[in-house]
Parts: sequence; C-alpha cells; structure tokens
Amino acid sequence: MTQKVNWLLEQKIFDAETQFLEAIQKQGYTYKETKYLAFRREEADQYFPDHECVLFRGTLGLGRDILRTSWVPGAYMDEKNLRCSTYYTYFGSYLLNNKYFILSLGELIRRKEEILEYFKSNGEIFIRPDSNMKSFRAGVFNLEVLNTMQALSSELKRDETTLVLVSSKRSIAREWRFFVYKNEIVTGSLYLIGEERIDERIEGGYLKNYLSDVLKQVKWYPESLYTIDICESEGELYILELGSYSCAGEYGCDVGLIVEAGAKAAWEDYETVNG
Repeated sequence: MTQKVNWLLEQKIFDAETQFLEAIQKQGYTYKETKYLAFRREEADQYFPDHECVLFRGTLGLGRDILRTSWVPGAYMDEKNLRCSTYYTYFGSYLLNNKYFILSLGELIRRKEEILEYFKSNGEIFIRPDSNMKSFRAGVFNLEVLNTMQALSSELKRDETTLVLVSSKRSIAREWRFFVYKNEIVTGSLYLIGEERIDERIEGGYLKNYLSDVLKQVKWYPESLYTIDICESEGELYILELGSYSCAGEYGCDVGLIVEAGAKAAWEDYETVNG
C-alpha cells in the first residue's frame, strides 16, 4: 500500500535530484515538483488533496510550510527534537562537542571570560545555533575579536536572545552522513575529507558497526526518519550532529533506499493517524 505515498519535491535543491526522481518513478510513486516562492499553504490542494499521505523533500523554510498543511506526515523535520538542547541529552557522551554550553548570545558575551577559561582558549570557540533551522552557519569564531554584542550580532546576523551551543575548537579529518529509520541504518556516505568534498557510498564495515552500537545504546530517536552525521577527530569516531530527512543532502547515499525508507515511514504514520 505504500504506492499511495505522494512525494512533493522542491526543484533544484539537491545534487541527486535526477536520481531521486528516477527512484520514485521506478518504485511506482506519484510526485509533483514545486519551488519555494511558488508554494502557498492555502493552495496546497493544487498539488494533492487535503489529508493525503504526502512526503516532502527540499529546504527547511519550505518544509516548515509543508508541516502547516493537513498532509501526513508532510515532512520529517521535527524542530523541537532536532535542537541540540534536545538530542544532546541522549547522545551526549558520543558527541564530538560533548563538553559544551547552551546559552543566548547575550549571555555568551557576558560570560565570555568564564567560557574561554573553561575551554582553555585564547579566544577561538566553536559556535552553532541550538536550532536545526540553520539561522547562521556554524563555525569557529574569535571572542577576543568579536568581544561585544554588537560585533557578534553583526557577524552572525542574530540578536542577543538567539540560543547557541558553544564548545571547544576541534579538528575533523573526515565526515560521513547516514540516513536512519528509527534506530536502523538505511544508507550512508562519506562527504568530506578535510575540506575536500568526496561522495563515496558506505557498504558495511566499521562505520556502520559504530553507528549501530551507538543507536542500540541511546534507544531514542527524534522521529521516524532523520540523518546522523559522524566524524573522525584525532583518530576517534564521534557523532557530529542529527538532521532532518526531508532537508538533508544525499551525497553518495543509495537514493533508492532513501525513497524506500521514506515511503515506508510515511505510510506507517499515515495509517497511525487514519486508523
């Protein structure tokens, strides 16, 4: 019955767009395409009828609009559960940034000396939004340079109430992305070696074993479908971050498996809602 799952795809967002469309067609699903400025929530029935089983892939901004429709599930991008302040609670000991503070930008400036001393830093610290909605790009910033609220706010284009996670600067050698259904790995890919983009599918091996062991220990997931990025730092593997299924790039992952898992989860959620 998963053939009743409909797909709504935002155009020209992902590198594997053509392969994704081919996988949807090969597996027998209906799909329609849209653009961010073309979609109006009040006119969603121009794409699919109200209350239908629809799954979206595209940007976070449009995904938020999709979740305001009557479609089920609409999108997999649970804003609350994908905040650092939520999932760090469960994945804490496995995270690259396992020593951290979560506080507002205003408090970060007020407590600057205390935080730099804690991380034994001469000014550089890692800062990322608590939110998964990418309100600014995470990175290493120097608080001895950006030492006023005005300077930090100007750099990040955020105000003093914005919640952020701060941690020490860490070196990362490689990064991988995995799509996950509940606590089961669907498919994975290498995507960065240093600063070089390299897409290479993961077929079994120590990376999948590592992530499988972590998922067995954690026994929690943010929603039915999501992504986990893992990284290598100083010879050790760590969880880098969790992300949304609906808005994550595929890199070298098996697109057919991503579609298959999406349809499975979407139909399960639809049946749960509709009995």
